[in-house]
Parts: sequence; C-alpha cells; structure tokens
Amino acid sequence: MSDETSTLMGRHESLGKPYPLWVERLLLLMAILAFVFFNSSVNQAVGHDVLGPFVAYIAYPLALLAAIEMVGRALQQSRAS
Repeated sequence: MSDETSTLMGRHESLGKPYPLWVERLLLLMAILAFVFFNSSVNQAVGHDVLGPFVAYIAYPLALLAAIEMVGRALQQSRAS
C-alpha cells in the first residue's frame, strides 16, 4: 500500500514548508481596521447619495479582501519555492 499515490494523476507529492496563518490573520485584521476607520472617508470622497454608501460599504470592503487575498497568495507562492 505504500507504493500507491494519493492523486488521480499518479503524482508523488511531498509536503512543503508550513505556511504561517498568523500572517493572513494579521492582514485581515488590518483590512477590518482600515474599513472601520476609512469607510466614511470613502463615502465622502464619492460624494453621491446612492453610490457613496454602495462604494463605502460594498465595493471598498471587497477591494480590501481582494488585496489581502492577492498578498496572501503571493506569500504562499514565495514560500513554496
């Protein structure tokens, strides 16, 4: 049984370096703090009655999460090699 592989393509995979999840948690906490402190500034910067809250409460947090995800993936890729 030890000769069997665990993938469908028959590849032999080995474990890489452990990834520190605390980095992503710290980045997520920083994004939450940025949202709390700057969402009213984003709302005022847009200056529209309908688009301001939409950007401040929907687009801005999604952009922050996308940025955190890209940074996390870049960190994972840099640690994999």
